[in-house]
Amino acid sequence: MRRHRWGALVTMLRRAVYEVIEPGAKATPAARVFSYCSIAAILISVTGAVGSTMTSFSDATRTALWGVEYLTGAFFVVEYALRLWTAAEHPLFGRHGGERAVRRYAATPPMVLDAMGLVPLVLMLLVPMASSAILMFQVLRFFRLARYSPGLATVGRVLMSEWRALMATGMVGVGMLLLAATTMYLLEREIQPDHFGSIPQAMYWAIVTLATVGYGDVVPVTVAGKIATGGVIIGGLIFFALPIAIIASSFLAEMRRRDFNINYGMVARVPLFSTLAAIDVAELCSCLKARRVPREAVIVRKGDAGESMFFIARGEVDVLIPGGAVTLREGDFFGEIAVVGRTMRTATVIARRGCDLLVLDSVDLLKLTEANPDVQTRLDAAIATRGAGAMPPALPV
Repeated sequence: MRRHRWGALVTMLRRAVYEVIEPGAKATPAARVFSYCSIAAILISVTGAVGSTMTSFSDATRTALWGVEYLTGAFFVVEYALRLWTAAEHPLFGRHGGERAVRRYAATPPMVLDAMGLVPLVLMLLVPMASSAILMFQVLRFFRLARYSPGLATVGRVLMSEWRALMATGMVGVGMLLLAATTMYLLEREIQPDHFGSIPQAMYWAIVTLATVGYGDVVPVTVAGKIATGGVIIGGLIFFALPIAIIASSFLAEMRRRDFNINYGMVARVPLFSTLAAIDVAELCSCLKARRVPREAVIVRKGDAGESMFFIARGEVDVLIPGGAVTLREGDFFGEIAVVGRTMRTATVIARRGCDLLVLDSVDLLKLTEANPDVQTRLDAAIATRGAGAMPPALPV
């Protein structure tokens, strides 16, 4: 019995720790504090690494920087250990159970970056003279911010998903490099043997020219060489447009998919819209508009006409109702009754802190119902169900 209770207690503690270090859509205050501390530790470590290369710093300053590195390194060790310990709670890896879940989780790119972030502390303890390696791994910690930055994480997913197309453009680039170097070798080798005496020597000029950098330290002197240079420059401009277009288009598509998934999940949670078909919810998502409001701004006021409903993408709001206030956070919504029923606002909503909101106007919903009468039928049925008490009541906003 005691062993069972102890196991249940460990499981509860592990779950609580997981919710702090790997928060979901609704992060708790403890999870936000942990994220801020981790981000601060990464930035402090990278800043200290960059600052340690300043020759103007005194020995005392350098010693202090090493002390800071010991502290941040210890923080990263504890963080890494906690992430491995809570791998069993991860929805993707926890089902494997035991050591298998830990191994699979440790092999993920974010955890590999975390493991690389432990190398500086290990080297400082075992091989303190390996300053170059320590500095390199310290700087690599910067990419750990991808865990806390959806934008950086999206870039990583884009590169992974488009690696075949990028490899193809890379092959094209290598071909252009060989062609440009060979051409200039044949045209300039006799006049400038020091710079174009071989194809490998000419590759330096080809790389600089294809990239349109143009250092000016190696230039053709023959007429044919100058004409070829113009063609190489134009080819370089066309070539570099290919990977940029691939990454930009994929990044935009990834951002749209991410925003759609977030918006879809938020809309589908609204009781009035929970009975709608998936295609109808998707159409509602396309009507959402983004709005940012500052802290203590009045979002809706009691007595105003209800013309829109709101989804909280980031931040918190207070709904002032008789007897007190109700706080809504990320992922919550309010004002849906006013959109469908076109009633007056019966409560005031104030931004508790800066908020990013998604707004659905009643006009957009009306256009959707006119174009698709089935949506109106489903909404009417949802309202009737709510009136019968089968669905949870909404806040009076």
